[in-house]
Amino acid sequence: MPKITYLDSDRLQRAINAGIHNVLSRKEYLNKINVFPVADADTGTNLAFTLHAILDGEIENTPDRIDDYLEKIADSALDGARGNSGAIMAQFFQGLSDGSKGINKMTTVDFSKAVSTASSLSRDALSEPKEGTILTVINDFSEALEVCIDRGVSDFELLFKEALSKTQISLENTPNLLPVLKQSGVVDAGAQGFVDLLDGIYEFVRSGSLKDIKDFKPLIIETGSHDSHEFSDLESIKYKYCTECLVHGQDIDINKLKTKLIASGADSLVLAGSNHKAKIHIHSNNPTDVFSTCMLFGIVTGHKIDDMKKQYYISKLKSSDKKIAIVTDSSADFSSNNYPDINVVPLKYNFGEVNHLDKISQSTDNFYNELQVNSDHPKTSQPSPGEFKRTYDFLSSYYESIISLHLPKIVSGTFQSAETAAKNFKKSDISVVDTHSASAGQGLIAMYASELVDKGLDKVQILNKIEDAKSRTSIFLAINDISYSIKGGRVPSILGTVSRLFNFKLVLTMNNIGKVKPAGVLWGSKNIEQKIYKFIIKKFDKQKKYRIIISHSNCLEKANTLSEQLKQYFVYLDFCNIEKLGCALGVHAGPGSLLVGIQEVEE
Repeated sequence: MPKITYLDSDRLQRAINAGIHNVLSRKEYLNKINVFPVADADTGTNLAFTLHAILDGEIENTPDRIDDYLEKIADSALDGARGNSGAIMAQFFQGLSDGSKGINKMTTVDFSKAVSTASSLSRDALSEPKEGTILTVINDFSEALEVCIDRGVSDFELLFKEALSKTQISLENTPNLLPVLKQSGVVDAGAQGFVDLLDGIYEFVRSGSLKDIKDFKPLIIETGSHDSHEFSDLESIKYKYCTECLVHGQDIDINKLKTKLIASGADSLVLAGSNHKAKIHIHSNNPTDVFSTCMLFGIVTGHKIDDMKKQYYISKLKSSDKKIAIVTDSSADFSSNNYPDINVVPLKYNFGEVNHLDKISQSTDNFYNELQVNSDHPKTSQPSPGEFKRTYDFLSSYYESIISLHLPKIVSGTFQSAETAAKNFKKSDISVVDTHSASAGQGLIAMYASELVDKGLDKVQILNKIEDAKSRTSIFLAINDISYSIKGGRVPSILGTVSRLFNFKLVLTMNNIGKVKPAGVLWGSKNIEQKIYKFIIKKFDKQKKYRIIISHSNCLEKANTLSEQLKQYFVYLDFCNIEKLGCALGVHAGPGSLLVGIQEVEE
């Protein structure tokens, strides 16, 4: 076979794509062996999303120059980076790009220099680099390339063959450098993913095609159990949230940003990118503080937060009898602590150029305070199909099927996003359900569905009972200040004029297809909690059994008063819980509003 003495952009693109496809084929295995820095079983998923962003970002015509191509894929990887290993992988591509400036076609010498730059940048991205991880393997790959170059190797096939051999030895050694790996009997998952990338590239360089994954033998160090969570528990997860975002600016001071993030009381910081776009990955108990810090340095986008304790909890369910996962969106108001099996995909909203994830990136108290003073009325948006796919992707590793419960399609694109993701998802049986409700009503339906799973009902039975529950569930929103609903486009402006003229507050509900409509009025401007109480008791039989959730927009005292009254009135009340009204709905409800979700308990 003739020697390959250079790579042009077309060859490099095909080689990298071969490597990416090899990593994608290994996703489930990489999830399985994930124990560091947190055993949350998502390294494969995160690498898949990071690398898929490169494939998704490709254009039909590959740039003619190597440096232009690498700049493009580095930017795509940075935008799509997920998790610790994903952020490091994105930074590796950023380093390849930085180390290839001015190069049209790449020789083995050029490649070695670019990888050296990538290795340095990858290590610099972490606040506390650890040996025995992907960083070690990247460094050893770089050093192996340099040894080859010193020997005068000019053929890419020989270069990859020899360097990959040394890198595989480095991978095998990771458990000797990181005790948690040796204890668990696995190599580092991120390092394994990097070697998988190189292996796919080498196979393409050698044969011109992607290696048959059936012939790939996973590397496992036989020193213990292969259960990635056997040696972890919830208490060992010091920081709850894996927090990520992108910072866009003209001249971001990367070192200063890193210093401030380290000082915020978090760990596992990875800061990848450049002085005009930086990818942040950090483990924190206060995601809001992380985003606030990042906003000091530029415009913040791409907010992503994963609850690592929930991921750990779910990963333990593989051995349980639960076969069905319940998913909803953040419109649903319920006590997540009491229903850990319900998985929530956050809606989004923004004040001008400042983006937020509902119930995550900004406290509800701060949201309602800002709502009153910010001249930019916030706009809401649904999660993307990709965000739903990411959730489905993770859950499919542990459940046979998924029931996804969402805002009515007539009022939000959330249902459509979930349905789009489900239609394109091949690995799991997913049913997307329009709840015809929101807030507390949607929360009651999600709680009921989770309880049915606990009872061991099959999916068809659960779906049938959910349909019945929808007809037994109602919501009533008493709006304190209708101007917010007008600004949000939920009610016509004429109603504001009329309500002020006649001194009443509007009560909204949803009909049997989820359309928002007026349900009545509360006369007078004071004591909204008393008025909605009287409104509710006129509509429901005090002798029947109900479940109630009261959602409030920054008016806890009023919610408590209403709760006590309802508890005294209804003879057979299963529960009456109080929750905060999520920001995505609070945009339209405004501060001081009360929403009552009431569900009749089935006979």
